[in-house]
Amino acid sequence: MDNSAKNINIRVCILNWNGGETLHRCIDSLLQNTTQDFSITIIDNGSTDGSLDNIKSSIEVIKLDKNYGYSKGYNLGIEKISNNDEYIVLLNYDTSVSSNFISSLSNQIKINGKKYIYGVKILYKNNKNLIWYAGGKADLSKGIISHVGLRQNSKNYNSAKKTDYITGCCLVVHKDNYQKLNGFDTDFFMYNEDVDFCIRAKGLGLECLYLPDPVIYHDVSLSTGGNYSIKKISLKLKSTYILFRKYYSFPKSLLLLIIYLNRTIFNLNGANEVGHDVD
Repeated sequence: MDNSAKNINIRVCILNWNGGETLHRCIDSLLQNTTQDFSITIIDNGSTDGSLDNIKSSIEVIKLDKNYGYSKGYNLGIEKISNNDEYIVLLNYDTSVSSNFISSLSNQIKINGKKYIYGVKILYKNNKNLIWYAGGKADLSKGIISHVGLRQNSKNYNSAKKTDYITGCCLVVHKDNYQKLNGFDTDFFMYNEDVDFCIRAKGLGLECLYLPDPVIYHDVSLSTGGNYSIKKISLKLKSTYILFRKYYSFPKSLLLLIIYLNRTIFNLNGANEVGHDVD
């Protein structure tokens, strides 16, 4: 046990861009947790839809002047948070959390401590028996980036385990470690910055841990117009190329992108799903 984790502070950070009532439903699910021993910060990427109206005064709101995307949006927002001795939970606004989300997460952190980046079981909001994320598989040298357990029965993924990466849909990390990594690489506007973050974290001796409880529910691809929208596909392909190019030469990056695309189209790697949706 990491004794430094006995007294922990948890801050849920929600990056918002025109989240509307979906944002409020996410907040409401947090406020319905069995423990209220945590804080909430909304980092707003220049919303214009009034989604910040009627936010409770107890919730901190950090307003950015425009939509900076996932990486820079979180980086800018977290810079403005004064408390460094806390775990930050990066949570998509298009999710809702289970009633024991905070208590279960707190208990796991107390057991395992700062050496991990934590991820949770994520189920489809419209089918709460099916997995959207139960761990991440990343082998860049083979063009593999995918979710473990995608669209499989939730009951098959009830054991905590180390995993290759944690999805940015719900990523938990101590703020000290976030800062040591200089946050996310802002070359990524959206998608794969979480994979890159976890790859770099391993260089600091951190590991990624999937937790089967707590649980959240994801309204998949709400902000990008649907799971197979042209916008989502183009964003993923661009960010995937940026990821490969960061670690490999130009020719190899193109080859790996083609391999990744083929795996996605022909489902050779299981169902290929990666990322979060917050732009």
